[in-house]
Amino acid sequence: MVFAGCVNKSEMQKEVDLDEKINKLVLSENKIGEEYFFKAPTSKGILEYEVTYLGSISTSKGDSLKFLNNVVFTGLYEDSKRASCTVNIYDTNNKKIGYYYVGGLIDAPQRVEGANLVFSYNNGRCNQTTAVNFKDSIPHQIFVSCTKEGGDVYTFSKE
Repeated sequence: MVFAGCVNKSEMQKEVDLDEKINKLVLSENKIGEEYFFKAPTSKGILEYEVTYLGSISTSKGDSLKFLNNVVFTGLYEDSKRASCTVNIYDTNNKKIGYYYVGGLIDAPQRVEGANLVFSYNNGRCNQTTAVNFKDSIPHQIFVSCTKEGGDVYTFSKE
């Protein structure tokens, strides 16, 4: 059995470049908790970005890690768009270190508190709070509680 697919690499690269430009713009503003909304023109439907700088964490090695939520909305029509969210981590010079793919808009962390990235859920699906410590290192995997019975595991992807 053979599967073949067509991928327009230049179109994908444009989206990645736009994504990174938007993230750098938000980081340059340095406003913690401020939500920025961008709408990109596209012939293939909806492409929107909601980006929030959560703050930075000083590591035990003297470095600083900056955390940014990036939610991308895509779809053919306004009422059928879907969201996907990454938590992007940058160094002091705004160079991307990597990211966690965390699902949709309701799965995004809310804030940085001390040395912790805080996921505080209070919705129809989840009702737990999880603080993930980044003081000593960037964890390869993090577990975020959703309910008392379980939660989600997210894996770090390096740039």
